[in-house]
Parts: sequence; structure tokens; C-alpha cells
Amino acid sequence: MALADVSLGDGARDAQLADYIRVQNPRLTDLRLEGATPTGEYDTSVEPPRRWYEVTYLGDDGQGY
Repeated sequence: MALADVSLGDGARDAQLADYIRVQNPRLTDLRLEGATPTGEYDTSVEPPRRWYEVTYLGDDGQGY
């Protein structure tokens, strides 16, 4: 799961989700977001509020997996 600003358009949202995944998984390279499905959950403790997304992505861990 990953967080993104609720006010972003699709392209900017996808970029923010990919950045979130990169921060959480710094060993991954060539990360490519394949899909994002919004959940009903939000993080309103930050400004602007962010929504949680179930994400599907491809990435290279540098070890052939």
C-alpha cells in the first residue's frame, strides 16, 4: 500500500505513489507502477490529506528477482 495526495490528477498521483514505494524499498531500481486502486482509508493527520492505494508495481532488486 502507498499514500498519495487526494488532490492530484492521475499522472501526478502515480508519480507520488511510485516515489512512496521507492522510499520504502530503496533497493529497487527501474520501478514501474502497473496499477493503483484506491482504498477507503485516508491519512488526515497530514496536510494535504492523503489516500491509501493498493498498488501493483514492477521493480528490479538487482539480484535477478
